[in-house]
Amino acid sequence: MSFTFFQISALITAFVSFFLGISVYSRDRKSRINLFWLFISFSISMWSMGLFGVVFSEDRTNAWFWQHVLDVGGIMIPVLYFTFVLYLLKKEKEFLRTIVLSWIVGIILIVLSFTKLFKTDISSKFGLNYWIDPGKLYFLFPLIFTFFIALSTFVIIKIYYQTHDAILRRQLKWLLFAQVFGFGGGITNFFPQLFNLYPFGNYLVILYVVCISYAAIQHRLFNIRLIATEMLVFAVWVFLLVKVAFSKDQVDLIINGGLLILVFIAGGLLIRSVWKEVKQREKMEQMAKELERAYNVEKEARAKIQELDEAKTQFLMATQHHFRTPLTSMRGYIDLILTGTYGKISPKVKEAVLKLETSTIRLIRIVNELLDVSQFQLGKKVVSLEAGIRIEPILKEVLDELKFTAKSKGIYLKFERPENPLPPAMADVEKLKVALYNIIDNGIKYTNKGGITIRCRVLDNELEIMSKDTGIGITPEEKGGLFAGIFERGKEAKKVFTTGRGIGLYISGQIIKAHNGKVWVESEGRGKGSTFHIRLPLS
Repeated sequence: MSFTFFQISALITAFVSFFLGISVYSRDRKSRINLFWLFISFSISMWSMGLFGVVFSEDRTNAWFWQHVLDVGGIMIPVLYFTFVLYLLKKEKEFLRTIVLSWIVGIILIVLSFTKLFKTDISSKFGLNYWIDPGKLYFLFPLIFTFFIALSTFVIIKIYYQTHDAILRRQLKWLLFAQVFGFGGGITNFFPQLFNLYPFGNYLVILYVVCISYAAIQHRLFNIRLIATEMLVFAVWVFLLVKVAFSKDQVDLIINGGLLILVFIAGGLLIRSVWKEVKQREKMEQMAKELERAYNVEKEARAKIQELDEAKTQFLMATQHHFRTPLTSMRGYIDLILTGTYGKISPKVKEAVLKLETSTIRLIRIVNELLDVSQFQLGKKVVSLEAGIRIEPILKEVLDELKFTAKSKGIYLKFERPENPLPPAMADVEKLKVALYNIIDNGIKYTNKGGITIRCRVLDNELEIMSKDTGIGITPEEKGGLFAGIFERGKEAKKVFTTGRGIGLYISGQIIKAHNGKVWVESEGRGKGSTFHIRLPLS
């Protein structure tokens, strides 16, 4: 097994980026700048590892897989870098809409990258084992890549000439140097697709990591002290890894491999030792500062807690709302692909897109659940009640949605219609639908034999809906907290359904409560099934 210099450069970039990202993030996990740098490093590592896999693979199947990895990592690099620059320069609020747009564009392009419109095939080019054959819309990738890098450069240069902070100016200068080497070299990977030229600049990408590392060490870009030690250790690891890869024979391989293991352990212990020393010093310095301002700690702490609580609330709500937009866009584009708007697709691609649609729908439901939980916990009004709502159509729609799930498990799902039409109730149609869906779906999840029966009846001025299943049942200990909070499922429940999140019933309970109704469960114990009761006031 032998490597070309092109392959080695890609492999080194992947490893160094990965370790540098972890190193930076581990120093201050609360810093959003460090977090975005971690994401950028992972994207660069993902792209570079994908590039290595494509040009190194000797069969088309492996190369095709690595091409997907390369595309996803490459698409996210300019988006994450743009976000990182704005947070570094404290301009994220000013460019909030542009940040959101960049993420939407990135996600759309990732979805597009799995279609023939983005890449039609991979083939041997320029002495490389495989390289992408671009599709009709591939040009969007270099266009978007160049746009966001150019926009990032514009913002950096603008702030560079506006600021009088010497440290910040040095940071920005090295950031620009990194862009010239890294993105300037990386963008030549578009040349084979656009101009039929060899991607000669890929060798320069590693200099991007070197420039950023130097800025971190000399100019406090990430406010860390261990970068120098860690980068030295990482460099030795990568050097020995390459040496193992180029071993001449089995004996040489064993020697180099053993040396790599020893140096890996020694390097880890060295980093750990330095990290403990630095932490201890920082702790002592922090204690001294705290003693100096002890008289004002309580006031500052209260203000900080309130500020963090508000920031958490705003961030949580904004993030979940922003999740909905790209997911809705993804759903729309998937529908367009499936209906043939972008042309006929093969059965294999259609199967993959259908799986993507299923995952997207599931993710939309999860995001909606999280948003509902947040709103309930923050005391927000979630339910808007209307009089004269017919319950049967809502039940029918929910049962139609869940019919396939029940059928795939080999259990029945039936609705025993009452003899007389049900009177209308006070309800919020969409939220009640969510509550009923969660409760009936819960019965399906934890029922392996038999099935679920839905019944309705009128009691005085209330409408009662009952969902009776033949599932695993509920113990008396579990009943009390089933709807009160995010439920911690028992061992038996986890065996039957391993991926439950424990929030569906909590949301249902809150929705029914907001309807001025009641919800509870009855069960004779483990293995004897359960009956969920919902009571809603009539109009």
